[in-house]
Amino acid sequence: MSESTTESNIAGQKLESGTAHAKAALDETTSAAKEVYEVGKKRAQSAISSSKDHLSQAAKDISEAASAKFQDVRSQASSKAGEYKGRAQEALSSATGKAQDFQGDAEQYIRDNPLQAIGIAAGVGFVLGLIMRR
Repeated sequence: MSESTTESNIAGQKLESGTAHAKAALDETTSAAKEVYEVGKKRAQSAISSSKDHLSQAAKDISEAASAKFQDVRSQASSKAGEYKGRAQEALSSATGKAQDFQGDAEQYIRDNPLQAIGIAAGVGFVLGLIMRR
């Protein structure tokens, strides 16, 4: 029996030794996994921070580009508005001048031919009266 006890002691010691080694391996693996987690976490936080910075800068650049484009379009629109305003003023001035010339010619015709002017006015009035009555 002493041999059996010795073998039993050796087996028990080997079992304890194996358990201790397994526990040590598990502890080291857990420790390594924690380190990998911490490194990954720090790297992810760094990447997120960097991404936020890049997105912020991209938004700023887009905003500045849109503002510059808006100013360009506004300037062009203002220029065209000024151009059309000038054309409209020229057209108004020309029309006013022609109307004054026509008025002067009509007044002169009436002074030179008063009876014909009265006849024409009566005829136009009669025609307008007929048209309005319908």
